[in-house]
Order: sequence, then structure tokens, then C-alpha cells
Amino acid sequence: MKFESLEQVQAWLKTQDTRVSEAIAARAAIRLLPAAMPISDARFDTSDKESFLLAFSRAALASSVVSALGITEKTRLQKAADSAKSAVRFYGSATETAITAACANKSTEQQIYTLVTSVYSMSKDRTSAEKSTQAAVANDAVKLLTTKPQEVFTSPLWPKDGEVENLTVSCKMFETRPDPDGTWSFWRRWYHGMLEGQPVDWDLQLQVALIDDAIWEEGPEAIARAIREIERELAGPAPLEDAVLRKHIEHLLKNSILSEATALNGAETIERAISDYLREAPANCLPENLKHLEALPHHFRAIARVIGSQTSKAAKEPKLADEISKLHARVAELEKKLAAAKSKELKGVISLKAAESFGKTIGSPVFWSGSAMSVAYFFGVSPSDMTFENLREYVGELWRANSEAPVPSNPSLPSSLEV
Repeated sequence: MKFESLEQVQAWLKTQDTRVSEAIAARAAIRLLPAAMPISDARFDTSDKESFLLAFSRAALASSVVSALGITEKTRLQKAADSAKSAVRFYGSATETAITAACANKSTEQQIYTLVTSVYSMSKDRTSAEKSTQAAVANDAVKLLTTKPQEVFTSPLWPKDGEVENLTVSCKMFETRPDPDGTWSFWRRWYHGMLEGQPVDWDLQLQVALIDDAIWEEGPEAIARAIREIERELAGPAPLEDAVLRKHIEHLLKNSILSEATALNGAETIERAISDYLREAPANCLPENLKHLEALPHHFRAIARVIGSQTSKAAKEPKLADEISKLHARVAELEKKLAAAKSKELKGVISLKAAESFGKTIGSPVFWSGSAMSVAYFFGVSPSDMTFENLREYVGELWRANSEAPVPSNPSLPSSLEV
């Protein structure tokens, strides 16, 4: 199928799932985004210009996430997208009429038409801009004939040699604008990824889209701080430094009886909590997002086997380093997955009875603190640093969404641990 005009694309979109229209609209909005980057003497003209760029960037990002992730329950995300569009309308002035109009309460097809034609009106060479923009939209439509909406974001934003000159200039000026505090570093990286067809991590984009309205209203600096915190959460536990780990392993092997017992206790604590949950829920398995938790006992038992083996200290050290690194990687995967999962719709993931069981087992402070103690022991960090923050928050949200019972308070962990 070939699309010869924007009208043909619009007619075809009426026969497609809304996610297809949302994806094309989001891509159209991203193409127009440089028009919201007016710079004079390496500074934004006014604080309102800066607020407008932030609002429009948020709207484009939220629209992209809505279409790409295909979240069944989009209440929170849709609310975030609507809030972003409202902010665009608030900050937009006469010079941004077209952009503001695209964020009005219209059908997606109307938004696409407004966004696309806005590129023409803002371009010096209208004929060239019209040709390039319509070709870009047509390319998106063709790709969406055979792929999922998320895949369209892996294509470059513009056809080869088809970028609109004045938008490209605005974008390059924005990318080179002094930004000593890194306030706009995420947005530069995000836009460049979309431009090249290499979008940044979708879980990160989802978390950014769901930042509270109150923080967005504080401005770009507050959002930059919030994004840095999100990135920290998604990164999971700090990497294990090789030299530090080797020294810590020497200490673990000097206390081999305690170390082996701690590893076995960590495995048994998690296995017992999972077994109790499955029996009381009743359920055949854990929620999908907790699959990495199920794997932790295996890593603890592997550590215990190395420590308890009848081999030399020199033979144990590299094996123990390898097993502790595997445990660290699994914990990092668990925390990364739950950092994204905790913000999604969790109602109905488990039954009311399962939620009650959760609170007595995997959701209990005793389980969190015991697991943190075991993991921290082998990572060589304070238990208060090994907070399982995303696990605790995910469990709390899961319980809150599926149970009328109060959510337990977070456990208070000791500040240090002698090993």
C-alpha cells in the first residue's frame, strides 16, 4: 500500500486501532518540537518560553509512551498526557498558535493534520517542507502496516535528506546551548534518540511521563532532579568494584561458618515467604514482575556451596566473586523491573485474598528487612543502603490496589552490619 497524500493517511487511520493514530500524532509532534526552541544569545527569550518547551516536550513524550507501550489501563498516563497538553495551552502565545492548537481536545486525526501543516507554516521553503513532512508521515504509515506502534519509533524521524532546515537549525542551537547544571540533558538525549530512531529506554520514558503535576509546575530544574532520581532507581544497586569485592571476599572466607549460614538463611527466608504466599493466596505462581525474586534463593545456595566446599581459599575466591556478581545482577534486574512496574495499573493483578497473603509474607517488613540483611552481607554494604526501595514500593502499590487492608510501614533497618 502506498500513501500519496496526507488525506489518504487520515482516511486510512480511521480504520485502524487508536494506538496507530497516536503513534503518528506523537511522531508529528516530535518533528515540530524544535519550533518550541527559540534561542537568543544562547538563552531562552523568557521563562515562559522555557516553560512552553518543557510542556510541549512532556506532551510529546507522554503521547509517545501511550502509543508505544500499549498500556491497557492508561488512566494515570492519560491524565499525565492531558496535563501536559493543558500546560502547552497555558504557556503558548500567538507565535505558538499552531502547536497549541494541536494539543486541544480534538480527534487524533485532526491533531495530526494541525501538527503536520504547522511545519509548512513555520518553514521558509513551504514547498520543500510540505514534501518532506508528508513523506515522513507516509513512511510512518507504511511501517505501521506491518509492525507494532512501538516499532515505528525505531525509524529515523525524517526521510533521508528530508529534514526541514529552520527546524534543524533550532534543534542544533538548542543542543549547543550552555547547560552547566544539566537541566536539559535528558531532553537533548531523548530528542536525539527519537530523531535517529534510537529511543531511550521506554521504562524511563514512562516514569518521566508520570512525574507528578506539582513537580512539572516547579519548572525544568525540578524536573531534571526528578529524572536523575528515576534514573538512579532504574539503575539498581551500585556496581560492585572489583578491588573492593576481592577484599570483602577475604573477609567472608575468614568468617566462613557465618557466611555460609547467612547465604542459606537468605535462601530459606525467600523460599519460605514465597511458599507461604502461594499456599495462602492460593496461587500457582508469583505475579510476573516478581519472577526475579524467585531466582534469588538459587544464587544464595550457589554462594553457600562455594563457601562450604572442601577446596582451597585460592580456588574459592574467583568462584565466590562470580556467584556474588550473579546475585548482584539479579537484584539489579529485579529493582529495574519493579521501578517501572510500580507505576503501572496494578488493580486486578492479584485477588483480595492473595493481597491479604501478600501482607503476611512477601509484603511484610520482616521479609524485606531479612532479605536486605542477607543481600547486604554479601555486597559488603550497610543494610540501610540495600533498601530494596522498588520492591517495597511495588509491594505497597500492589497491596493498596487489591486490598482494603492498610499498607504496612517500611521497615527500619540498622545502620551497619559487622561481617
